[in-house]
Amino acid sequence: MPLIATENAGFSNVVKQELWPDAAYCRAVVTVNEPTARSYRAGMVLGRVTANGTYRVAVQTASDGSQVADAIVLGEQAIAASTNTQVLVLIKGPAIIGKGGLVLDATYNTAPELAAVYAALEAKGIQCNDTIVTA
Repeated sequence: MPLIATENAGFSNVVKQELWPDAAYCRAVVTVNEPTARSYRAGMVLGRVTANGTYRVAVQTASDGSQVADAIVLGEQAIAASTNTQVLVLIKGPAIIGKGGLVLDATYNTAPELAAVYAALEAKGIQCNDTIVTA
């Protein structure tokens, strides 16, 4: 059967449960600033630059604070280079996300590095689950 279409993973692939989604209790609009143009997808993990408070894709080898997971992108959005852009993110819990829905930079490639990402998110009340069991 020929491939008809492809689609990026969406919000439901990442966020499994959050407190008061209708009130956006766990969400925030943050300012991102990337050195090069990027396309954000749902599930991308962002870090916060300590010096100016803007966000960018978390890279394990960064030394500006953005190496620490701090937020998760909730939708698709094009980000222009070196331009402050507003992005909707999951910023705190209580919330549950599926690890399989996270989009991490390739520099997070060892078990301890991945564990650090999950621990940083869990410190914000965002529980990172391998699988979701429904009753």
